[in-house]
Amino acid sequence: MEEINKNVVSKEEREGIILEAVERVLLITPEVIGNLITDHVAMAKINADFYKNHPEFRNHKESVASVVEKINGENPLLNHKDLLGKAIPEIQERIKTVGSLDMTNVSSSPNRAYESLSVPKIDNPHGEL
Repeated sequence: MEEINKNVVSKEEREGIILEAVERVLLITPEVIGNLITDHVAMAKINADFYKNHPEFRNHKESVASVVEKINGENPLLNHKDLLGKAIPEIQERIKTVGSLDMTNVSSSPNRAYESLSVPKIDNPHGEL
């Protein structure tokens, strides 16, 4: 019975642990907030410089965001500045593609001719046993 009681934390000890944890959180909070603000300001500057260097992207922020999100998904460890640099060619291609679309007129008879796909013939479709 005595061994079980040694592992039990008393109410006073538990309160002491809680107070110590709260104190540590309160002491580190300004540093965490400062780092978040610094990161936010740096990201805002990188984005402002990006649009300053590429004014043709200003009216296509949805395309920019979509491409940057895609590139970020493919390269999660890339820093934001390099990510934007890597996205530029794809953003330009996306803007060119979207620009060629007619978003105001709807065709009453769209082209429904689909060419047949060329599928290679597989001799043994179920694999070998």
